[in-house]
Amino acid sequence: MLWTVFAQQEPELARLGERLLDENHGYTFLSTVAADGSPRIHPIAPILGAGGLCVAITHSSPKLADLRREPRIALHSTVVPPDDEEFAVRGVVREVEGDRARTAAVAGAQSGAHLSEAMVLFEVDLREVGWARWSQDQPARRRWRATGAPGALS
Repeated sequence: MLWTVFAQQEPELARLGERLLDENHGYTFLSTVAADGSPRIHPIAPILGAGGLCVAITHSSPKLADLRREPRIALHSTVVPPDDEEFAVRGVVREVEGDRARTAAVAGAQSGAHLSEAMVLFEVDLREVGWARWSQDQPARRRWRATGAPGALS
């Protein structure tokens, strides 16, 4: 499910995600699967624009080959004390092609994202979203799953 549809269904959870995935909060970590099947973690700045949640990857990055071969991803926000609040996304990416589609996808991005020709843009199809905040060793949690999403946690 696209971020825009998710945000209509779960506006409060989407607002939490928008704040925690924002570059001003710190980098977000992208998990991909390497060619040998091992996990790989990369710091990135995701883009939340009119087209939804996207990630931009340079042509020279190993994560580009990872995503083209295996489109399943996980994103996790930076955890910042004192609240240790966190936001996580699991999903599948789809490459956004064509200048018009790329421009539309990042339109209205709070980060003011600008895509160069050296970047490949991927839109995230959400499968699962989670938020948590820890206080006195006790978590407060919210979770959303796409209906019938393959690989959703139970």
